[in-house]
Amino acid sequence: MYLEVYPDIVFILNFFIDIILIFLLKKVNKKKSNIPRMILAAILGATTAAIVSIFPWMNEAFKFAIMYVAASILMIVIAFGKLKLLELVKQWLVFIMITYFVGGLMNSIYYYTNIRLILIHLGNGNIFSNISVVYIIASISAITVFSLIIIWFLRLYHLHKPLIYDVELVLKDRKVKTKGLMDTGNCLYDPIGRKPVMVIENNLIEELLTPDIKHDMELAKDYLEGKTDEIPLEHYDKVFNFSFIPYRSVGKTGMLLGIRLDKVMIYTEKESICNEKVTAAICDNPLTDKKDYQVILHKELL
Repeated sequence: MYLEVYPDIVFILNFFIDIILIFLLKKVNKKKSNIPRMILAAILGATTAAIVSIFPWMNEAFKFAIMYVAASILMIVIAFGKLKLLELVKQWLVFIMITYFVGGLMNSIYYYTNIRLILIHLGNGNIFSNISVVYIIASISAITVFSLIIIWFLRLYHLHKPLIYDVELVLKDRKVKTKGLMDTGNCLYDPIGRKPVMVIENNLIEELLTPDIKHDMELAKDYLEGKTDEIPLEHYDKVFNFSFIPYRSVGKTGMLLGIRLDKVMIYTEKESICNEKVTAAICDNPLTDKKDYQVILHKELL
């Protein structure tokens, strides 16, 4: 059997498809990337597809391992940088799902519409010979509607997806990097300055405390819990690092101990936001069972 393969055509087609796949992955998972990295990732994917096309008799399992495992993972690393193993696996699974969705859609359009005939005419150089204006208008309208539906689904996905950002906390000469959830339901404010208050897990704040500040925090906790009647302000010729934050939830009111951080950096997809002198209310319990984040951000910090 004679099979004619055009690796250059395979490369060009796969390059543009891979650009679309990487772009969709970036939008779905809100990952940071740029055009040069996305182009390099698409070049790798297209090159792999072109090489594999030269060997059509290659074992299917081996072909899958090369294209859908090795090449896909390398494309993700090139496009989005180094990721943790669990995050890399997650991105790869979403990438495969997007690939099969787009691939199935393209196959459906190719085999169940007249586009296949149009491509054949295009190859023969008589693309405009038998196509009516009505068909062109209908095709453009269908593609536009379908694109709007995809955009709507992507926005719906982002609407229900928790907004979790990389966060860096700074106190004195100590820094801690973690994940923060942007929660519009967080309405905590410092009662004195009326500044927004974020919430932080107790075990995370421990990494920021110097021995002196840790000692002061224990004194402030004793006062908050009623173990002492004296406000811990001894030896304070400078600004007191702690405050008491009132809160109210369903059927419950109380007071949280707050610590004033020197700086809070929030890294979004588009920019880095720096907030100085931010009060963080300390929570003794884990904020989530999944350990997805250790900080609850206030909406005004973004």
